[in-house]
Amino acid sequence: MQLSRPMLIVGHILVLAICLSILFPMAIVLATAFKPMNEIYAGGLLPQVPTLENFGRLFEKTAFGWYIWNSSGTTLLRVIGQLIIGVLAAYAFARFRFPYRDVLFALVLGAMMIPQVLTMLPIYIMMAQLGWFDTWWALIVPNLATPIAVFLLRQHMMSFPNELIDAAQMDGAGHWTTLWRVIVPNLGPAMSALTIIIFIDSWNEYFWPLLVTESAQSRTIQIGLREFLQEDMNDYGALMAGIIVASLPAIAVFLFFQRRVMDTFVSSGLKG
Repeated sequence: MQLSRPMLIVGHILVLAICLSILFPMAIVLATAFKPMNEIYAGGLLPQVPTLENFGRLFEKTAFGWYIWNSSGTTLLRVIGQLIIGVLAAYAFARFRFPYRDVLFALVLGAMMIPQVLTMLPIYIMMAQLGWFDTWWALIVPNLATPIAVFLLRQHMMSFPNELIDAAQMDGAGHWTTLWRVIVPNLGPAMSALTIIIFIDSWNEYFWPLLVTESAQSRTIQIGLREFLQEDMNDYGALMAGIIVASLPAIAVFLFFQRRVMDTFVSSGLKG
């Protein structure tokens, strides 16, 4: 169906407005990060004398090195754990036949529809009883199983050619060998897309780390940025510099794999 010319104009204006509403705040953050203190409240978008002082104060006033280390370490371990668990669960749902398989898979899908905030309190109590409060364990373990990974990988494994699996099993390969030497190497696009999704989700997570961390040695970068909003800090230049540092990993990873993300969504039947 072809849209009329007035509808096309209205559509382009809406798209332009949405783009500007996203890009303008990003431009303010980027420009403010490179402004000296005397220019931050002086008005004007671009810095007259660009400086890196804000990035220096970012590490001087807070334990930002610790925050970067905690975010990087916990995100990396979470992504690896979620991929491994997702592959094993997806293979079981895709290749094995066992009682109530479809019911169990429906429960996995149903878990995606439950708001995370509803499960936070019992998991928080469990972390406290285990003595994991304010540790990496509390940041990693409760988030190792993710339903979207099981669903996405199962869809790809269901469409995997049975001839290749049969050929591998005729050559004596068991399920473990078939999974890791035949199926997983052919899941490159899906694994890459899934890696980006769960990386961004883990890296940007705010509320759960806010609940289970207390000391600077265990806070993540998203929680660390909150320090600049306290009354005694009031350093918006350093805050904007911190936002840029916190955004770079997620943006870089997404830009690198964006084509694979879109290809995987299309081939798995998901539509935005």
